[in-house]
Parts: sequence; structure tokens; C-alpha cells
Amino acid sequence: MLRSLLRSLVLLSFLVASPVFAMDYQPSIWPLRDGLIPAFDLAGQVEVVNAQPATEEIIVYKYGVKWKSNYNAITAVMAQQIRDEVAKNGRPVDGPAKRIEVKVVHLLSKYKFFYWNSVIRYEVRLGDGTVFNKEVPHGSGNPLQDLNGCIAEGVMVLLNDPQVRAYLSSTGSTPLPAETEVSPTTPATTEGP
Repeated sequence: MLRSLLRSLVLLSFLVASPVFAMDYQPSIWPLRDGLIPAFDLAGQVEVVNAQPATEEIIVYKYGVKWKSNYNAITAVMAQQIRDEVAKNGRPVDGPAKRIEVKVVHLLSKYKFFYWNSVIRYEVRLGDGTVFNKEVPHGSGNPLQDLNGCIAEGVMVLLNDPQVRAYLSSTGSTPLPAETEVSPTTPATTEGP
């Protein structure tokens, strides 16, 4: 009895000290199903830039064990998935070069009774000076899919945004407008992308 109590206390202390033993979360692209981003005209080449310099360790999941990563690595995956989806869904037409700068500022998955819900927040600056701040929720029955799927859903929300699509398809050169702040929020989905 005393021995099992002692073992339980040691296990509990291990779980409390788990930040020291946090596992690395390696973000990766979670493929989006065809049709989630409808085809669009793509005027000119698009440069997608990882604008997140922060490489400090952050916790993206904590339930029993903690998963750690950094916003630069998460943004790199998001930027690559934006490039991939633009190449897959964009119909090239002549036009000036475009630029999208993306910066993930928050990603966290929380356990909710055999289910995980995550939220990603990111900033986007388009080459015409428009700035978006977006928050996108996601849900899944698997914590790894929840995190990677949340990044993917963030990409889907961005590339389905009417203002982003209009920018990507614009064939004329547009002067830089005064900075525009837009903060749309998308409703939660389950097992989305």
C-alpha cells in the first residue's frame, strides 16, 4: 500500500515536472481535400514569405504530456502549404507579381473529452499593403491532426477570403493603400480538412 502510494506520488511529480520532458511537435502539412479551395485566377507569380522570426519554444498542446514547437517552424509549414495550394488551385493569367507575408502568433490544442479543439491566430500582409488578422478554430479526434489540420484550415480560410482572392487575381498594378485591418473569425469545424 505504502509502496503504491509512493509510486503514485513519483508519477504525479513526473507529470507536474513535464515541461522539462516536453515532446517536440514537428508541424507538417495536412493535405486539404480537392474542392475546399475553389480554383481562382492567379495573375502573376506569388511569393509567400514566412514573416515570423520568433524561434522561442512555445507549448502547443498540454494534457498529461506537453508538446513544444516555435512559431517560426509553424509559420514555415503554413507558408509552404499556401504555396502548394496556390500552385494547385490558381489558374495562371498575365499580371504583376504578388506577395503574401504570413506570421503565426498563436497555435494551441486543448483536450475536450475524447476530442481536441485548437485555434490558430495569424497575421497576413498582402503586397498591396492590406493587413489581415485571422483566428481560425479546428476540431479533431486526434491531437496531431488537430494541430496540423488547424494550420491547413487557416490556409483554406485565407485562400477563400474574397479580398485575398481579388488581390491574387488582380491584373493591374494597384497603388499601396493605407493599411487596412480586417479580423474575420471562422466558425469551428469538425475533422475539417
